[in-house]
Amino acid sequence: MKRKSIWKKSASRKMTAVLLGAAMLLGCAACSSEKAAEPAESPQADTKEAASTENTDNAGEQALDYVELQMYAIADAPNNTDLAKQYWEQLNTRLKEELNCTINYTYAAGNDYKNNYALAIASGEKYDLMQAAPGWLDYQTYAAKNAFMPLDDLLPQYAPYLWENIPETTWEAASVNGKIYAVPNMETGVTACTFVYREDLRKKYDLPEIDSMDAIETYLQCIKDNEPGMLPSDDYQCQVYGTSWIYNTPYIGIDEIHDRIFNFVYDPRNGEVLSVIETPEYKDYMYKMKDWADRGFWSSSVLSSTNWGVMQVLNGAAAASFNEQLPGYNFHAAQVEKEHGDEGWELGFYMYFEGNPDSVLTGSTTSNMTAVAANAQNPERALMVLDYIQQHEDLWDFLTYGIEGTNYNLTPEGNIDTTTIEDGAAFNYFPSNMIANENFKKRKGDEWKEYDTMMEKINNKLVPDIFEGFVLDKSSFETEYTALYNVQSEYGYPLQAGLVNDVDAAYEKYLSAAKAAGLDMVKEEVTKQVNAWLESKK
Repeated sequence: MKRKSIWKKSASRKMTAVLLGAAMLLGCAACSSEKAAEPAESPQADTKEAASTENTDNAGEQALDYVELQMYAIADAPNNTDLAKQYWEQLNTRLKEELNCTINYTYAAGNDYKNNYALAIASGEKYDLMQAAPGWLDYQTYAAKNAFMPLDDLLPQYAPYLWENIPETTWEAASVNGKIYAVPNMETGVTACTFVYREDLRKKYDLPEIDSMDAIETYLQCIKDNEPGMLPSDDYQCQVYGTSWIYNTPYIGIDEIHDRIFNFVYDPRNGEVLSVIETPEYKDYMYKMKDWADRGFWSSSVLSSTNWGVMQVLNGAAAASFNEQLPGYNFHAAQVEKEHGDEGWELGFYMYFEGNPDSVLTGSTTSNMTAVAANAQNPERALMVLDYIQQHEDLWDFLTYGIEGTNYNLTPEGNIDTTTIEDGAAFNYFPSNMIANENFKKRKGDEWKEYDTMMEKINNKLVPDIFEGFVLDKSSFETEYTALYNVQSEYGYPLQAGLVNDVDAAYEKYLSAAKAAGLDMVKEEVTKQVNAWLESKK
């Protein structure tokens, strides 16, 4: 059942109590300041009735000092800078009125996100709100190195709603070495790695339905033979392998080092920890990668590419990408129909797990979170903002969908419709995955026509992530683990991209280098930690 909006007087008064309590805790600094605390501006009566009541009911109470929160998240720059400016002006006006703060948001390009994120943390910038996630953003590693601020003592005081309404098991999953370093969103996240392709081209050449890796091969070969002005695929580095391999196996990844590339996996059939390169499926897949690379299914310069292959499909440069993500980006189908429908374009999706009954698809409650940098100046206000967002559906809608009438329209059924907005008005100004809330989420009018079928498949496959909250302690093998990463970069990536002369020789060289770097010792330590973790969950 959808939670009712609490943008009402009773709930507003409850929030006032929270803010006043926080103000009292911050009061000493405010009282000693030479400059009087800057009061929040009066809310607009027509849209902020409850907030207006707060100001009336609590006239003369101490206000919060004004602060500017620094925010960092992985997101490409806005599609339309003018609209983005309008959006942020409106958002900051709302935040100024309600919590006497504004946000200064630093966009970070997604193409080289791993390096950008590392640089942001190393820079020492005092980010009050910082995107965090296990795996792709190495949350546990950075938290263990004290890059983020422990929030255990602050959460009950400054984010009581989140503290009470996020399950204890989720807080445990967000903990590293017994401390909470990030605030999870309010949704179980799932990403099904997907092959996206031009369905109109499949139909044009009367190709079989895409329902297996063999069907993908047939499709790519046809594009290579018949569409000389188009790349069959154009994913960066070795993403063809990275996004598809594990879903063609029965394994669960343990230590994602980069874009679903792992050193070690777990076999749920027998409880064994395996090194990826020693699994029988790995070498077999390398033969496929070599064959496909030799056929020209992707560029020979792919290792230096930074292209997100999906964008190459959307702009017509490529006929497919192995790096699509569902359900999150299912709207790409409607986007293509809107932008290229008059040309007959149509997208199709194939989720890799569909072709392998033994594959494992896990859901996570910590897949996107918000951390506070260890040196942040305003952690209390940052938590208050997060707490406030999840209690006000109208603000959550604004952060998730943008400006009504500009970035979207509402259908009579209450669904989000972006099919009628102007070109260039697609919303990408705020990283809404950080504040996802399954109770507030609305159906989108531009959802893929097969959305319900897709979600049924995902939900039927979805299982809890047995490694959610698991932190691989590398302290006893940091040197060896770093060496394995370097070996992966030098020998693994070319092999995985199919850019080697001889698979057998390249594989043996890679394996030998990994062994010399300490693969066996690291595997032994990883196995001990995995077994201890699983035992603790019984």
